[in-house]
Amino acid sequence: MTNIACLAAFVLLPLLIPVFVVAIVFGTGSWIFERFQSTLTLNEERGLAEQGLLWVSILSPFLYFLALGAISWSGHSISLTSDGLKVFFSISALPLGALSLSLPLSVLVSRLHATKQTAKQIKITQQKNNIDLFHSHRKELFSYFGQIGEVEYLDCLVGKFRVHPRVHKAFFTGNPEDGIPFINQEAFQDIERELSSARWQLDSVIRDVNLELTYSFYIANFCSTIYRLSQKLGLPEIYVELAQKSVLVPTNLDGEEEVELLTVGKTTDQAVAAYRYANGYFRNLCDFAGREPAQTEDEELKYIEMGGKFRTIKEEKVIERLHENEIKQAVEAKA
Repeated sequence: MTNIACLAAFVLLPLLIPVFVVAIVFGTGSWIFERFQSTLTLNEERGLAEQGLLWVSILSPFLYFLALGAISWSGHSISLTSDGLKVFFSISALPLGALSLSLPLSVLVSRLHATKQTAKQIKITQQKNNIDLFHSHRKELFSYFGQIGEVEYLDCLVGKFRVHPRVHKAFFTGNPEDGIPFINQEAFQDIERELSSARWQLDSVIRDVNLELTYSFYIANFCSTIYRLSQKLGLPEIYVELAQKSVLVPTNLDGEEEVELLTVGKTTDQAVAAYRYANGYFRNLCDFAGREPAQTEDEELKYIEMGGKFRTIKEEKVIERLHENEIKQAVEAKA
């Protein structure tokens, strides 16, 4: 057992002693695991001289040299002569071989450290490039809409086609560190559903399909849908400018507590113009994203998107009638 213990000490101590000493000098963190881990791990953020592994690669071969030398030199005395030098080299082949490992090991640690630093630099450069690509994509979105200019809808609403910063965040997902963002398909599909609902609701109001439900379709459905669309697309021309020309109407929904809902302007032209602006804005957003917008389900509803046919669907303008009668009465009753 004594021989085994001596052999174990001979093999392990020249390695463990440098690790322990270097851990005291260069190690970081709490003792035991973290401090020894930092000693035996290359840190690309610190200089080569501060790498514990470098000093272990230098000190450990030196201690093995001394340990092997103690055995090889046993029974010999120092002789500063040519014969003594010859004897020294002849009996010190193994200790000197262990000592010579210090150079290649330290060079290896140096190369590995340089490699980690290079990899870190490449990663930093890649992150910077990705961040530049991300912000370039955002700038291109602003620039794309900046080329459209102002569009006037039915002489009652001017669409400026400006991009609210949250539009890019909502419709394109990803972190700046990951580069060009991806299209948020769910956000695009949500707008398509909202536009489809607004188109159908506005058609039902213009045609006055169900006289008893037209009022609630206009106030509770269409107007709410348009304002949701304008908020999601960032269109202050609707939720600020057109809202200032609208009427706040006290309304009871399904017997619930009374709430106040805002009309979309006061005329059919204003309602259609608001829808057309939201629809046109979204189509331009789809063009920028390289995505085909969903097609109108019913060709009969195309009149809402273009032309003046909506003015001749019925001789009486339904929205104007609602404002003159039901809406006026609801506002006056509240007052």
